[in-house]
Amino acid sequence: MSERKRIARTFKMRGLSVQSSALDALLNVLQREREATSSSRNQQHSSSTNDTLFAIIDEVKDRMIQDGRGGNIVTTSLLEEVVAELSRDAKDVTEEAVQMLDAFKMPKLEFDTMRKNFSLDEFGKGKRSLYGEAVDKVDMFSQRYALIQQRILRQDIFQPKLVTATRSGHSSSQSNDGVTHTLTPVESLLGRSGVRYLLGMIVQVEEGKYYLEDHTAQVPLNFSQASLLTDGFVSENSIVLVEGEAIDGVLHVHNMGSPIVENR
Repeated sequence: MSERKRIARTFKMRGLSVQSSALDALLNVLQREREATSSSRNQQHSSSTNDTLFAIIDEVKDRMIQDGRGGNIVTTSLLEEVVAELSRDAKDVTEEAVQMLDAFKMPKLEFDTMRKNFSLDEFGKGKRSLYGEAVDKVDMFSQRYALIQQRILRQDIFQPKLVTATRSGHSSSQSNDGVTHTLTPVESLLGRSGVRYLLGMIVQVEEGKYYLEDHTAQVPLNFSQASLLTDGFVSENSIVLVEGEAIDGVLHVHNMGSPIVENR
């Protein structure tokens, strides 16, 4: 019996029918397998070829079940996928670890501030360009602020504590770890006194005059008594955590620093 008929019969015994072009491709694969083991004995040749053939058939059947493909015909494209998968080695995995992606096709993650999770931006949602518009800049800063804000709110110091009863019968919102703080939106500074904690971006609205801006409003800053609590530099468009007091419509900064780093 010829090799071609033997292979077709093996597939048929497994309930599969092979296209003629797919059978030609499979013969080439098995021929390369024999050449790769040419230094072994003939019996080992036959055993190795049969193992390869049975492995391909099993993978083809599994792929058909997973993909929900109807029928029992093995096409050339299906066979190419199976052989490519079975031929992968450590070198292929290493090469696939580093990929070059088209910037216009690379997936984009967006943070949903309402649902507090990430969603995948659809490719066809908007035409991508090297030169963004004004709304793209606003969206970039908005996304950056939302990501940092949700990270800050997960810190224990900004987590609201449950009100518990003390021995004296009074309620307390403090825990053994200390007092918690609340982030105040910029628009909520109006009419409020006392030290507040704010998260915002430093912007220069007027020449030489800096403001703290968040998604609600902006307020002028006074750095005359400010202390920088973190290493490095704070520049324009930096998002910072500010401790200060609003007096006559101006936020007098007491302490300022970069957002708290989240441990991984």
